[in-house]
Amino acid sequence: MNFEYFVAKKLLKQKSKSFSKPIVGIATAGIALSIAVMLVSIGVLQGFKNEIKEKITGFTSHLHIIPFTINPTSSDNVFHLSEQEIANLNKEENNIETISPYVLMGGAIKTKTDFHGVALKGIDSKFNFDFFKQNLKSGNIPDYTKAENKNQILISQTIANKLNIKIGDKIKIYFYINQNYKVRPFTVEGIYETGLGDYDNKFIVCNANVLQKLLSWQQNQYSGYEVKLKDFTNLDQSSQNIYHSISQDKDIQTIEEMEPSLFAWLNLLDSNVILILVVMTFIAIITSCSTLLIMIFEQTKHIGIFKSLGATTKSITKIYLYKSLYILTKAMLIGNAFALTLMYLQQKYKFIKLDQESYYLDSVPIEFSPTALIIVNLSSIAICMLTLIIPARNISKINPMENIKFE
Repeated sequence: MNFEYFVAKKLLKQKSKSFSKPIVGIATAGIALSIAVMLVSIGVLQGFKNEIKEKITGFTSHLHIIPFTINPTSSDNVFHLSEQEIANLNKEENNIETISPYVLMGGAIKTKTDFHGVALKGIDSKFNFDFFKQNLKSGNIPDYTKAENKNQILISQTIANKLNIKIGDKIKIYFYINQNYKVRPFTVEGIYETGLGDYDNKFIVCNANVLQKLLSWQQNQYSGYEVKLKDFTNLDQSSQNIYHSISQDKDIQTIEEMEPSLFAWLNLLDSNVILILVVMTFIAIITSCSTLLIMIFEQTKHIGIFKSLGATTKSITKIYLYKSLYILTKAMLIGNAFALTLMYLQQKYKFIKLDQESYYLDSVPIEFSPTALIIVNLSSIAICMLTLIIPARNISKINPMENIKFE
């Protein structure tokens, strides 16, 4: 055990009353709170971004392969990918999880008292319903492998509430095709709720074959193909690889291009959290520096005695830096315990609620990251210890003769 650490440990164990003791306690609480706020902010940011991305990509996937056209909303835009083309895409890009065809078509639901414009998304029997199973409020998921279920649909809770529709109701949807109106009956098999207001307000999931017949398309003709990726972080690279693998009559859209405002909002959250981290770090620095200065000014007698006994300024500085490190470490442990407890309780009980219409989620999401925990703790300790060297220089200005005489 070195001299500086031994003395710092003895000074910390002193039980005598001192002016700085309550200040050290307040400083410890302040630094602990700063670290806790940083950890919770990062946890909320990561949880929020991942939850929103999972919802939006769960509904409409990461990438869309569509016909190359100047009018992407036209119902004349029809194409298909052969099995060989799909196999080639899976071979060229190993980040692809699934490729699912869809037919997109506008229509209107008309009841006895009201009507509502909708967008019908027709999917085939191989479609992965995992996302809708997670967000199913009532009823069942349609089984399109059976021919008798072809007219079953999934509607959102928002549409169901607006039009007073229940499970098992038979509804009529009107379509405007080639200057004529056509109507088709459907049966409500399930009701979903994702929290994505724009999507819940208009999308109905149905069998693609029904829409293909309405449009006089063949069974292998679709509006586009959804491509679900294994890793969202490789979105740009995967989109480039797929784009160069498809023919010139086809184009590709990423989810970020389809929802620019949503992703711009998510990116803005990064700036907010960075600001919080900077402010909390600044508070921790100011608190630790002011506490060290108070301890130095209060214990000038000790410093004078140390100097008179031959201790160097560097050695005495180390003693007080050890004391500061102890306070910072204690604050870090308290802050970590508080932050982790709060995040665990929020994950389990979701007691902090959100307005789902505004934030797309009904509670504050939390995602724990061990990497973020380590980085925040180590960087906080390192930054504070480096800045503490500045106030510690005041030790060199203390005259041992004056302070011992004064005491």
